[in-house]
Amino acid sequence: MPLIVLALLLANLATIAFFGLEVYLWREWYLHKDILVDQDYARNCLIGAVAMLLYLLMGKSVIRMLLGKKRQGEDEPEASRFPDQQQLQRPDGSVINIEYGGTKGKQTIVFIHGWNSNSMQWYYQKKHFGNDYHLVLMDHPGLGKSKRASNKDFSLEKLASDLDAVIDYSGAKDPILWGHSMGGMTILTFCKVYKHKLSAIKGIILEHTTFTNPVKTAILSRLLMTIQNSVLKPICWLMVLFSPLLWISRWMSYLNGNMLVMTRFLTFAGTQTGKQLDFASYLSAMAPPAVTGRGVLAMFDYDATNVLPEIFVPTLIIGANKDRLTKLEASIIMKERIPGSKLLTLQPAGHMGFVERHREVNEAVSQFILQTKLVS
Repeated sequence: MPLIVLALLLANLATIAFFGLEVYLWREWYLHKDILVDQDYARNCLIGAVAMLLYLLMGKSVIRMLLGKKRQGEDEPEASRFPDQQQLQRPDGSVINIEYGGTKGKQTIVFIHGWNSNSMQWYYQKKHFGNDYHLVLMDHPGLGKSKRASNKDFSLEKLASDLDAVIDYSGAKDPILWGHSMGGMTILTFCKVYKHKLSAIKGIILEHTTFTNPVKTAILSRLLMTIQNSVLKPICWLMVLFSPLLWISRWMSYLNGNMLVMTRFLTFAGTQTGKQLDFASYLSAMAPPAVTGRGVLAMFDYDATNVLPEIFVPTLIIGANKDRLTKLEASIIMKERIPGSKLLTLQPAGHMGFVERHREVNEAVSQFILQTKLVS
């Protein structure tokens, strides 16, 4: 999401500043440690340098404790994958990793994750739906275990093409499509590009997503629209150019807790556990900055407004009252324009509602599937 680009930049700059201060303090200690009149100053520099080093390496633990909430009996998420996986080679050179889980022969649900993440984000959904459904999970190109395309194409049309290929390759018959954020945009683009195949789609779940350029449906939308071309696009290209350096900085931000702060205030509502916060931050740290940047550039050209009235597939839309990246208003508009669609509003919840409010989400999806008779 475009707003994440700014947040990641701030987290990276803060980490670089802390690292610079760390180097400065060690240098000052080294230069003054043998000067008699500067012993107190040298000692203070040493104490500061050691404290800063501990923060840079272990600050995450403190931040996680401060920002996490204790929830009795909560099942804490783990970054794990199903062992049954296949690699789908695409004509553009990309390789899409596909995971299979659940119960074969049952109704298939295809999960499409959000940007700056990967298919491991569906921890709670895999556990909840695994006994009664066949689960197919895909990684977007360049994320998770998937390889990016040779032509560096990250357009929504490309992602929709990958989804179409995954459905065919996996043999999913009359699947239910469940997309979060960029995954939801991928589904809507699929609906636009592959209208002739919608009759073979049994149901759609659009979670914390939008129907147009997300700059228009995020908080601070007026500001973001104003600076899209002059600020956001150059930042995205800088992320592409300096990806290796920024990736190191991103992992440092994860270790020192800066990324957890960013993740908490952008994607959660405040009811998340420390482990859930760490989990989402860890998945974000895994994403190469170049892929993040190119994906956000592709979002600027995204629009699926016109296809909404043409979606006659049973659709559940999940929004959240504190989603700062795709505001609830976007979910309401989709509910109004997609014929017969239903809207679930999570509260309090943010952009990671399927983690923060996983029980409510999973139960609502289960009821939606049963009530609309998506399972024969």
